Amino acid sequence: MIKTVLLREKSLEIFATTIALMSCVSVVSTLLGVSLAWCLHNVNLRSNSLLAALVILPIAIPSYVYTYSWMSIIPNLQGFAAAVFILILTTTPYITLAALAALRRSDRAQLEVAQTLGLNKWRSFYFITWPQIRNTVSAGTLLVALYVLSDFGAVSLLGVDTFTRAIENLYRGSFDRGAAAILALVLVAISAILITIESNTRQRSKVISTSSKLMPSIAESNSGRSRFLASLLIGLYLIFALITPLLQLLLRFISALPSIDYGNLFRTALSTIFASLLGSIIALLLALPVGLLSSQASKIGSLTDKSLLIVHALPGIVMGLSLVAFGSELPIVYQTVALLAFSYALLFMAKAVGFVRTSFLRVPKNLMEIASTLNQSKAQSIRRVMIPLATPGLLTATLLVFLSAMKELPATLMLRPTGFETLATEMWSATAILQFNEAAPYALLLVLIAAIPAFLINRPDKSEESGVNIS
Repeated sequence: MIKTVLLREKSLEIFATTIALMSCVSVVSTLLGVSLAWCLHNVNLRSNSLLAALVILPIAIPSYVYTYSWMSIIPNLQGFAAAVFILILTTTPYITLAALAALRRSDRAQLEVAQTLGLNKWRSFYFITWPQIRNTVSAGTLLVALYVLSDFGAVSLLGVDTFTRAIENLYRGSFDRGAAAILALVLVAISAILITIESNTRQRSKVISTSSKLMPSIAESNSGRSRFLASLLIGLYLIFALITPLLQLLLRFISALPSIDYGNLFRTALSTIFASLLGSIIALLLALPVGLLSSQASKIGSLTDKSLLIVHALPGIVMGLSLVAFGSELPIVYQTVALLAFSYALLFMAKAVGFVRTSFLRVPKNLMEIASTLNQSKAQSIRRVMIPLATPGLLTATLLVFLSAMKELPATLMLRPTGFETLATEMWSATAILQFNEAAPYALLLVLIAAIPAFLINRPDKSEESGVNIS
């Protein structure tokens, strides 16, 4: 059966489409994201921090909301090119966030020396800046590739046959789900290969660091041409990725005002917040011991950390398929909010572990040593010293999982209890049958709620530290 499923013409076509979509989006998003980050970092614009927050804010908008917004403007929007366009808008903030954080940590002293030796800006960037930010940008590109592989909403609405859409169709339309499981395993294998390639590339790359904290910063570019081009690029991106979708959502919301079921909208919002919050709490509780072991260079922690990255690469539809099989054997948990929240925790726990590990590593070791001299056990030192000092990072980890869980669609569709609807599922149900006005209130409220944790994670007054932990 495996050979039959894998070698049939439709499977090969799905494989080619998925790889082509992933490649196109990854390349263009990386180029666009790095360009936006360079402009925000090196060009003296009005309110650079605010612009950075606005450029990153689309991270709160799921791909299926983007698709809904643009389909309501262009009703016949369909096909591969449309999917590339939508997913570029969706994923570019991941690259911008990673590249901007890396640029802020780069050694500007080396750049200054290169420019005094006669290298122009392009050669200076290629030979000096790029080697310093390459690892972080590569990690961001990996996230983009995994996002494209796992995307279900955009490709389904746009009629593009990728693995996720094929798995969903086989799951819903066939009593024999073996073919869906086989395609899911192929998707997992592709994700694992991408992670291995990125990890090997990072290990071979050596970066010499850094005297940047001891050296004065090079002045940002003030030339009129640089400011005009940077403003044009940032403005065009914000028009396509933020202003147009939000304006369309608002217009559709106003059109739907007379027919909005506010009671159902309120209940759905509470359900979304409850399930996402429960999932983020479970993820944090699971991430604490893993992050602690990983921060102490434990072999078990390191192994668990790498395993979590593989789990994080699993598309939501694969996780949903797995937990459906698991839950069907345990009726007590099948189709419960607890199982749905647990799926969120498993899908996004790797993001929490990254922040937990970093937060623990930032706790001064001398404070832990002082606690031990005061007859505090290791467990007491962790509880009374390490965790309180790491609390801001732990809260950020919780917000990040909460944000990701709110936007998760395929796992929610598969695992939600009967009658339990979230903003994502209500919007999906209306959009799938082209009821754009009916979907608008749920889409707009989803974006508004998701924008709160997105802004708190990357708010302008934390511009030097902000950014999703790329690990």
